[in-house]
Amino acid sequence: MAKIVILGAGVMGSALAVTAASHAQNQVTLAGSPLDNDIIDCIHQQHFHPALKVDIAANIIGIKESDLTAQHLRDADIIVIGVSSPGVPWAVGKIRGGESTARCIAMVTKGLQASDQPGAPPLTYADALEKQLPREKLLGIGGPCIARELALGMPTFVTFSADDIALARDIRTHFQTDYYRVAVHPDFVAMEACAALKNFYCIGVSAMLGAWEIEGQHAKNPVAALFNQAVLEMDILARWIQQATDNNEAQLRRENWRNVAFDLPGMGDLHVTVGGGRNSRLGTLLGRGQTLKQIVEGPMSGVTVEGLDTGKQLLPGYKAAVENGSLQQNELPLTHAILNSIAHDSPFTFEFSRYSSG
Repeated sequence: MAKIVILGAGVMGSALAVTAASHAQNQVTLAGSPLDNDIIDCIHQQHFHPALKVDIAANIIGIKESDLTAQHLRDADIIVIGVSSPGVPWAVGKIRGGESTARCIAMVTKGLQASDQPGAPPLTYADALEKQLPREKLLGIGGPCIARELALGMPTFVTFSADDIALARDIRTHFQTDYYRVAVHPDFVAMEACAALKNFYCIGVSAMLGAWEIEGQHAKNPVAALFNQAVLEMDILARWIQQATDNNEAQLRRENWRNVAFDLPGMGDLHVTVGGGRNSRLGTLLGRGQTLKQIVEGPMSGVTVEGLDTGKQLLPGYKAAVENGSLQQNELPLTHAILNSIAHDSPFTFEFSRYSSG
């Protein structure tokens, strides 16, 4: 049995609550953020999640942020950070204020944080949060997972990653079901990097959905070309980010494990992200010739697009790395094209005439 507290009652946090609560021995508390009061009210009144559009089992205890106490967090065996990236400081503050003794703090939230060291690669949450939370307790959750599909019990394969692979295997036992299958991987930083970068690359791949159409439907060839390019570049950037905090122990942990960029947290997650959602929508609008300013002030006003936030955090380190030769711009044409749109608020362009492999 595990006492599980999930911080954030949005779609992903709530979908994980549904999955965890299917283990009858688990005690699951779904704690809403300050933005989730209407969701918690709906759960209380109707046992229904208005965004997921699924029933919420009676054994999931939904509470508002105002009712979340330090005792909830002190009693928890597992705490899940299930908010979007802007909500991470709130979640971390709650965990620290509650003086949690949980054996694991799992992160669904993905993103990068620009380094405070000039020219250094951005930090993943695995590295950024270790100054505030015990690194040995941190675990990342990544992979192709549409929240509503998970909540409906559709087959879903994801990856749990931690510095301590035994921790990942232990926590897996409290979430894995017949339909929610969990692989484990020791390459924590690279997995977190890929999980964040897939949102960023989704923007460029999805631009092809808007730029190229045939008989009223998007053309497949341009999307496939940039999907492949995105995975190749994701691998390069994940290695670059990883090397900034690498050590011999981390290298030993990775031996004989598959490269995560070509696995569930990278290629797999990119596939479902391009298939729909906020990052894909923004990319599609870029492909139709709109600029980011036009999009975020118009059809996507007030919408958090994590791939855009990731790009802004990536930009300073990327520029410095190209200038000092740590990264080769000619190997990263898609990265450069997306960042160019972000830095200069210009329409997205990708010159296929310059594209080649090998």
